Amino acid sequence: MRFPTVITIVVLTAALGLAACGGDDSASSEQPASKKQPSGPVEDQLGFDTAGIMARQSRVEADIRECMKAQGFEYVPVDPFAQRAAVTGASRLSDEDFLNQFGYGISTLWGRGGVQADPNQRLRASLSAADRRAYDRALWGENAGSTFQAAVDSGDFAKLGGCTRKATEAVFGGAQVLTQLQGKLDQLDERILEDQRMVHAVERWTACMAKAGYRYEDPDEIDSDLTKRMEKIVGPLPGPLATGPASGQKPQPYDRSALAALQREEVAVARADYACERKEITPVESVVRPQYEAQFRQRNQALISQVKPVR
Repeated sequence: MRFPTVITIVVLTAALGLAACGGDDSASSEQPASKKQPSGPVEDQLGFDTAGIMARQSRVEADIRECMKAQGFEYVPVDPFAQRAAVTGASRLSDEDFLNQFGYGISTLWGRGGVQADPNQRLRASLSAADRRAYDRALWGENAGSTFQAAVDSGDFAKLGGCTRKATEAVFGGAQVLTQLQGKLDQLDERILEDQRMVHAVERWTACMAKAGYRYEDPDEIDSDLTKRMEKIVGPLPGPLATGPASGQKPQPYDRSALAALQREEVAVARADYACERKEITPVESVVRPQYEAQFRQRNQALISQVKPVR
């Protein structure tokens, strides 16, 4: 449910890579091989798995460069592996290693990276104030700093603008398709979580977390709690897994000891969360999710067909 796959400098939110099992397979088992429903999470089928998002990001970066060039600006496509290495210190990092070092990445990535993570920061800094504003509008539209990575992580593509929005729409198949798909996937997750098997699994997760010393009724409460506490220390966060304030804003003074304490707590909470989820939620979700996803595929075949293939 909660633990995503590390791909660039962020950890993209997606369903766990669970093998399809359980569910009503009688209909699909009678279909010819070419007509069988795909197995595995629907996000993987749509190219939202690690390899798919990585491929889409590379295409987005290349499209942004051409779009910015047409408007008179230079843009260097960001290499996901170099970007991740600049932030985490390793170009390849397993999910578990990321968890053990950085927790959820809410407070723990602050101050990491720099121009090595995004070479365009140096280009942007060399512009005059007026040209920088024009650059920002061309790249991001009305919401400066709204990146492809942040949109994929949050599932909110509405804030994207400028060349970033154009490039993102191009690799997915258009804004309308993306918006409809996101809405449908949100509804799918809601139905899964409302299943009584999942409700009881989350209750057991809550008890497990309480034994570890952390009182949360729902896994999503952790992110909101840590984000609020982080913002009290450093100020508003520009987006998920931020390494600093929004582009163009200067970092405000903050209590470094308070941040260090929060970072240690975040890692500890994440480790407990991971253990409790693997014990109480993952076994149940591996049975429940495929059942609902089979229905999702049947009911949304037309929409799914409109999503551009990854390659």
